[in-house]
Amino acid sequence: MPVEKKSESKVLDRAYVELSMDDKAGKLSRKDAVAAVAQEMGVAAENVALVRMEGKSGTRIVRGKFYVYGSAASKKRVHPSYLDERALSKEEREKLKQERKKAATPAPAAEAKK
Repeated sequence: MPVEKKSESKVLDRAYVELSMDDKAGKLSRKDAVAAVAQEMGVAAENVALVRMEGKSGTRIVRGKFYVYGSAASKKRVHPSYLDERALSKEEREKLKQERKKAATPAPAAEAKK
């Protein structure tokens, strides 16, 4: 996987990485892409965030944009959580949705004494 662009932000403690993956169109999941970039960059997978994956028209090449954070804490502080939710499987997303729904519903209030 050749890295096409790489730049760093010392303030946000992250690197911006763009790379292309040959012959991966239709075969690569978001989790697999994050794992591949983590291995390529030599960091833990929890420090890598996928921003966008797009196919190149007429080829089997997939281009990806990733943020590689210095630590999991800096990722949690800066990175939007909805981008991480995109990488979840359908079942994991449904489970998260149910948990949020359960947390949003108010607990039954105790009946007021008269």
